[in-house]
Amino acid sequence: MMFIMIFSRRPQDIRSKASESTDNLPRFTAEFVSPKGKYKLSYDKNRWTYLIQPDETFGSRVTFNLSKEYGFARLDIIESESKKDLTSLTNEILNQPLSTPSKIESVLFQERPSYMVTYKERIIGEDTYYNKQIVKDNNDFFVFEKKAPNLGYDQQYLDNLLQGISFMSSHPQEVKGISNDSTELTTVQLFDLVRPSIANILYVYCLEIVNLQPQLSGFSRPQYNFCASAKGSGFIVNEKGIVATNGHVVKIYPEEGLITNLLYEGNKVFSTDLIKGIYLSKGQTPTQNQIEDFYREINLNPQYVDRFLTEIFRLIGNGVISVSASNEKYYVNIGNDPVNIDYQKMTQGDYIGAIIPSPTTFTAKLLDFDYPNKYSYDSIVNKSYRRGSDVALLQIVNSSNNLFPSLELGNIENLREGSEIVVAGYPTLVEGEQDPRAAINYKTSAKPSITRGIVSSVKEDLTGKRILQTDASIDHGNSGGPAFNSSGQVMGIATFAVESQTGNFNFLRDVIELKELMSKNKVDNLLDKLSRSWEMGLSEFRNQRFSGALKHFTEVEKLSPSHPTVKEFMKLSEEAITRGESLEASNSLLIIFGGISIASFILAGFFTVIPLFEKR
Repeated sequence: MMFIMIFSRRPQDIRSKASESTDNLPRFTAEFVSPKGKYKLSYDKNRWTYLIQPDETFGSRVTFNLSKEYGFARLDIIESESKKDLTSLTNEILNQPLSTPSKIESVLFQERPSYMVTYKERIIGEDTYYNKQIVKDNNDFFVFEKKAPNLGYDQQYLDNLLQGISFMSSHPQEVKGISNDSTELTTVQLFDLVRPSIANILYVYCLEIVNLQPQLSGFSRPQYNFCASAKGSGFIVNEKGIVATNGHVVKIYPEEGLITNLLYEGNKVFSTDLIKGIYLSKGQTPTQNQIEDFYREINLNPQYVDRFLTEIFRLIGNGVISVSASNEKYYVNIGNDPVNIDYQKMTQGDYIGAIIPSPTTFTAKLLDFDYPNKYSYDSIVNKSYRRGSDVALLQIVNSSNNLFPSLELGNIENLREGSEIVVAGYPTLVEGEQDPRAAINYKTSAKPSITRGIVSSVKEDLTGKRILQTDASIDHGNSGGPAFNSSGQVMGIATFAVESQTGNFNFLRDVIELKELMSKNKVDNLLDKLSRSWEMGLSEFRNQRFSGALKHFTEVEKLSPSHPTVKEFMKLSEEAITRGESLEASNSLLIIFGGISIASFILAGFFTVIPLFEKR
């Protein structure tokens, strides 16, 4: 069996969202070798940057910082030598007069003994926490200082980054989750079939932050507004323009939007006002320098982010401020020309003028979605996590009489581990830039990328719903796309990934969740004349019956003028016919010449028999 799927969002936080790459695409994994050559660390240079700095005690330290697009996390690594045992070494490190630990645990790190030390840091009257892990490897020792906000989901990035470390005495680790099966022809045919049904989705929204109690907040303005955008993938499930995708692609909850856009330069006024409010809530009046220092520390120290987020949720929970989303707009592009976004206009609040659609970009409305708010006050502060699926439906609204080829929904009842899959989507990681120095031209961003792999496992989430694990590479920007079997049936929806240095571990929602949402909204999985004509045209084309293929492709173009690939196949069919390569013509000649031969044989026999009768 085989498959296909898809994902995306930008410029938002992509934690808990899905992933992508192909053999022909640039790889972003790099290997860092430590200054003293005691360890190597594999890391994603699109997500992490590093800095080597002097350290008074140990000589040097390496700091890895997570890109703000992904969240807030920092890892400091120190390497040195000591013949002391781990306990004596740890006591020596703890005796340094820098800070006092609040908790010490004995744990294993890659089967090596280590101590996990928790430190408490007080920031403007509130306690935050971070960890140091001290690891001994023969006479070498390592200190990993890990900082990430306690609120939110950033800690997993640190944990996953550390999975990529290997000590120089280590044996190479086995690479898991990689498949090498080659199904190139089937992949090409399958992609030809599904390409016109794969959609690139752009979601635009604005946030309104209202200062409900100025006397308590200390804010300088009654209201703050900013706009942002997110990208994703989807697919057509009904020829009348119904698009399926992930809920997180087309829905931003206000709290999530606030957190993920907080530190962009255009939102600095609100951020600095919030910092001022933190000081005022503790009975302190900050200077402008203190405010600027705090703002700078937010970008350097995740514990300051933690204090920042705590204050936001305190203000929301106490009714001091309210946050709401507004001006939500949806764009669906199914063509070969990309949508252009003027991010400067977007930050200025011109959410309409910021979008420059292509000729094949359609506006849409949100029909329905099933997607829990993981950033609500209850979820973040009270740890009252909400569960649900992650599916949504859009309706294209300005299509005139244009129809869209749709995909057939299948099921995973008989799906087995090891089934091959092909992934197609719009990863923003490789969409390129409108910069003359860019390696990838942004004009090609409307072309989906292809990866392939297998179904690694059929698992369940915490609600008991089935999810598919796959090693097919996916990335930020692919969210919401379909996963196909070899017949072109959708089996799942690409949704989230687990970051790992040793393989690809990505997950798809079961397509039955989409079917349930469609049933609720009385949406049929309609494959009508357009979809059938496209499929029959491709079948004729593959069998070199180009005249028959051209007939079907002409019908497709009539029903769907925005179809992204039909003109290309019409041109190829016409050229093949001109070269005399269409098998329909060969068969016709065979029939004609066959007819002549048989007629000649009968006629010759007739003239041979006549003289016999004459002689008699």
